[in-house]
Amino acid sequence: MQSFNWNDLKYLIALHRAETLLAAARHLGTSDTTVARRIADLQDKLGVTLFLRDSAGRYVLTEIGHAVLIHAETTERAAIAVEDLLGQITTRLTGVVRISSVPVIINRILVPQVHILQDQEPGLTLELVPEARLLDLNKREADLALRFARPAAGGLRVKAQKLGRLTFALFASSALAESALPETPWIDYEDAHASLPQARWLANAAQRDPAGHAPLKVADLETAWEAAAQGLGKTLLPGAVAAADTRLQRVDVRHQTTTPAREVWLLSHADQSDRASVLAVKNWLNGLPWS
Repeated sequence: MQSFNWNDLKYLIALHRAETLLAAARHLGTSDTTVARRIADLQDKLGVTLFLRDSAGRYVLTEIGHAVLIHAETTERAAIAVEDLLGQITTRLTGVVRISSVPVIINRILVPQVHILQDQEPGLTLELVPEARLLDLNKREADLALRFARPAAGGLRVKAQKLGRLTFALFASSALAESALPETPWIDYEDAHASLPQARWLANAAQRDPAGHAPLKVADLETAWEAAAQGLGKTLLPGAVAAADTRLQRVDVRHQTTTPAREVWLLSHADQSDRASVLAVKNWLNGLPWS
């Protein structure tokens, strides 16, 4: 076996987690040809095949690839620990913490409060990923994830903490006259998302409304929010957060059933529990208005 470049291990980790050359390259900030070249070089130096491609074109680790990955991830954790240690020595936290969540949480709750974290820890870099799909913490696609429900999957390596509970309320554009609100159409959800608590409530409310109709259906809260703000209809939004948007007004629902509420959960990987940078971001998240 020839001597290899330790730096190539990060390409191994990235390709395993991303499963494609393009996705790995985006994560590393380089080109897919560079990733392919560095993986090929690593395989040549080690004298083994680390990846095979499945029928879908994804890169899958071989048995020896998995064995190498275990040590590569140990090296990764050690490098992160050194970064955190240096940050503590200089009395200033450094490093990158990546948070994944649905767009409405990223845009409406986190972004307005980021300045607080930046004032507290100016050396930290925060990456916000508005992604409806739950990124795989075990593959380090994100350091932390915020979701509206406690996950049923993830294994023992994923830790879950309940942050709070967002109660929904009915909103429409503040440009609409109060007398026009009863006739304002509903903004509902398309069939693939009809099982969401707010979608079920809206469907039932529209059915009970003699003038009820929903000419617009959406796939997520962020789209529903903007549609309501633009005067396209009325819909359910997280009450405490939406009330701060001057483009919106609360609509009386005293003749309707109680509006739903959704729990907000913070997910993290057990291996990240000792990282000072992750702990600082967790403390910031715990202090945000989740109810």
